[in-house]
Amino acid sequence: MANCELNNLFNTSTTDGLSAKFLANFAENVMMDNYFENWKRDVNNMPKLRTFKLLHSNFEAQSYVRSVLSRQQRSAIARMRSDTYPLEIEKGRYRGTPVEDEKHFLIQCPQYLSKRNTFFADFHIRTSINLSILNDDEILILLLTTNSKFVSNYIIDITQFREQLI
Repeated sequence: MANCELNNLFNTSTTDGLSAKFLANFAENVMMDNYFENWKRDVNNMPKLRTFKLLHSNFEAQSYVRSVLSRQQRSAIARMRSDTYPLEIEKGRYRGTPVEDEKHFLIQCPQYLSKRNTFFADFHIRTSINLSILNDDEILILLLTTNSKFVSNYIIDITQFREQLI
């Protein structure tokens, strides 16, 4: 309780007349706020989680978690969002080739241009959002925060295509 500065909460002189329910709710709110602040600090201090930091500003369940997705689709979105998708980021650094991070994989890689153009056109039809007028960061955020099933299928599709190329 000291970490949350709640030591005086149960001092009878300062809480006289306050209901137990009010005190419990107050203590819960203070502890949740403290937890969220620690979570933000811990995430920001991690050397990785580039994409995660870009997508998450608060501590809450993301929409894709509540979507009706297959295990493969949910895994594709979750791993892409948390920087744990099996990309060639380390191998690219070693070989001196373009680093295959999430942005390169989904938006920039010339190997996937045809599939990406088809996906972007379909995305525009489904959402009325023209991705070609957005910058790469905006596109990445949009892809990983909207229409999870459609985007996860795109991730799976280009992953399978990449495996055929390698």
